Amino acid sequence: MKLPTREECFKLLEKYGILPNILKHSLLVNKIAVYLAKKLKHKGIDIDIDVVDRASLLHDIGKSVLIRNNPEKANSIEDNHHIVGEEILIKEGYPEIARIVRLHSLKEIKNLSTWEEKVLQYADLRVKHDKIVSLRERLDDLYRRYNVPEEKRVDEEIVFSLEKEIFDIIQENPNILKKVIK
Repeated sequence: MKLPTREECFKLLEKYGILPNILKHSLLVNKIAVYLAKKLKHKGIDIDIDVVDRASLLHDIGKSVLIRNNPEKANSIEDNHHIVGEEILIKEGYPEIARIVRLHSLKEIKNLSTWEEKVLQYADLRVKHDKIVSLRERLDDLYRRYNVPEEKRVDEEIVFSLEKEIFDIIQENPNILKKVIK
């Protein structure tokens, strides 16, 4: 798998005009994702920490592009920044990272198959803007912000079972993230 270096990730984010608030969000998602990946690896899970690192840095690369080009979609249920991000990363020569970025949308949560995908999805769900929050708070925020009608909301059982799966393995409480991530 061809991976960008961390430096190349930051150059890509700059090239595609990442907004400062989205960069802050991405950096915190990265810290959580790498922390969890290392914990899972330590418990014997087959997970590529470098892939998690790069995918989490780049997961919202399409967000600023979407905001600039289709602002009406950026804060609606029509938000497809995950697809825009996938297209960018394929164009830049990183198809494997592109797939993980596409799958970080709640719309795709049923399609997660690798630990890298699961950890990115979960880490992103724990960060509201640039603060670590509970899954409940984050889901409620997403529903409000994107004006998601009841019938289009995610199956929350899947979301909470993802958290349980990760934290059962690493044998920690999900609240630990607020204490260990600075």
